[in-house]
Amino acid sequence: MDDEEERLNHRGAVTNELRKPRREDTACMYDDESGLVSYYLFEDRLQTAINYESHKDVRVKRDKIVVLGINVENLNLFESPESIIREIAVRMKIYLPSNYTMARGIRYTFWLMMPRLNTGEEINIELARVRTIFRTPLKNNERLVTSMGASIYDGEDTKAKSLVEKAIIALQRAQAQGENNLIFYSGN
Repeated sequence: MDDEEERLNHRGAVTNELRKPRREDTACMYDDESGLVSYYLFEDRLQTAINYESHKDVRVKRDKIVVLGINVENLNLFESPESIIREIAVRMKIYLPSNYTMARGIRYTFWLMMPRLNTGEEINIELARVRTIFRTPLKNNERLVTSMGASIYDGEDTKAKSLVEKAIIALQRAQAQGENNLIFYSGN
């Protein structure tokens, strides 16, 4: 009987059934407050996208990837910052394309990776969409004060960390300029 039970358990382990992952396995991948991916998984997905673009055949045009760091400056002034984070996360999931990676940041509130953008016009349209998400009043009619910093992968950098660092530099410049600014990284 024990051999039969062991054989059945082994057979069940190799089926194609979808099983709910254990909490310990996913704790580092998703943020509990927002339901968004964690910063670490964001960085991993960004590196995967960069690797994909950088290893394309030279005859194929490489797509641009925009990395956007978003900091909500007045988050601590709200009675329930967690509910604000959840509300914004839901908005991003609804209004942004599904191929974008939206993440909960560590030091900065949100991170966003926007792949497959080719022209400056496409980038501007998508950034305007993101800015609208943050400018629209919340359920309680409060407004968010944000700073945004962006960097663009255009075939030069091959490391996700360097793109994130450039976005952080742009974000810090936006914070220094005041409320509701968006700044692109430039070397000077």
